[in-house]
Amino acid sequence: MARIGVRVEATEENTQQRDFGNIPNGDYLLEITASEVKEKNEGTRDHAINLSVTIDVIEPEDFKGRKIFGNYNLQHPKDDVQRIGQQQFACLLRALGMSEAPEDSEELHLISFTAKVGMGRDSKEKNADGSPKYAARNELKKYYYPDHGDIPQPSIDANQPAAAPAAANDNKAAARPAAAAAATGARRPWGAK
Repeated sequence: MARIGVRVEATEENTQQRDFGNIPNGDYLLEITASEVKEKNEGTRDHAINLSVTIDVIEPEDFKGRKIFGNYNLQHPKDDVQRIGQQQFACLLRALGMSEAPEDSEELHLISFTAKVGMGRDSKEKNADGSPKYAARNELKKYYYPDHGDIPQPSIDANQPAAAPAAANDNKAAARPAAAAAATGARRPWGAK
């Protein structure tokens, strides 16, 4: 038996569970609450710098505290990846009311901004069963700029995308082993003798 050594109470307050699923498409008031700069292959021609951010929903109230995760490729060995990442980051900076990147990513924290949130795509990489390795998740689709003055009120879009249909189970994969066993004369362990 191992002694825990810490007193923890399972009260109603500290056992509240949170929903980490995707939020509906719409315009949201957001703020960055955490960030991390990640570097790979430093000192090589494949040097890459990525800014990962955690974004919290402020409004609409029904989704307050929900999280969206973003990544900005600030430096990348592939020119197109770097160009797109820097363009997306520039849009974020402008939405935050900044004209250039700060020295420290923490300077991006707790500044409210408005953006359209929508669903991304499933990953192209597939599992053995054909399902996507990574399911679609929320992404920032459009940033609204304070200098334009056309910032919408936070709201959920009336039309939401249809949910992806579940993969059909036609049992073909299950039928193949039995057919192969019958062709070779092998018996199933649960079958008649």
